Amino acid sequence: MGKRGPQTNKIAALEKTIKQRPVPVVGMHETARVVWKRIVNVYPPDHFKPQHFDLLRMYCESAAINKIALKKYIDSEYEDAKWLRVADKMAGRCQGLAVKLGITRNNTLAARGQAGESTKPKSKRAGLLYGTSK
Repeated sequence: MGKRGPQTNKIAALEKTIKQRPVPVVGMHETARVVWKRIVNVYPPDHFKPQHFDLLRMYCESAAINKIALKKYIDSEYEDAKWLRVADKMAGRCQGLAVKLGITRNNTLAARGQAGESTKPKSKRAGLLYGTSK
């Protein structure tokens, strides 16, 4: 048995880890990098996990293509409809990816506790049965 009595317990304090926001993936278009930074900066640093990075990259690239296609459509002399179709397709793709990523307005408000009240109207008969209110 060892020496009994008061002993000095030296407990090493763990260093505080600084959570960093994910950086844009190498090879992304500059416009997509701007979208990435704008989205990532809205959420807490640990919101997006590594498994989300590919979907987030696809969302950002689709948003960039949408912006580029709209600019080409506006700048084209004859307002070429193919650029409008590309922009529309990318807008739809962004919408689907945003839902999967949970970055839509409804998801964001619900996560922050700002969802508001239910839009379902209250029943006029609530509380008549057994004195309960619903």
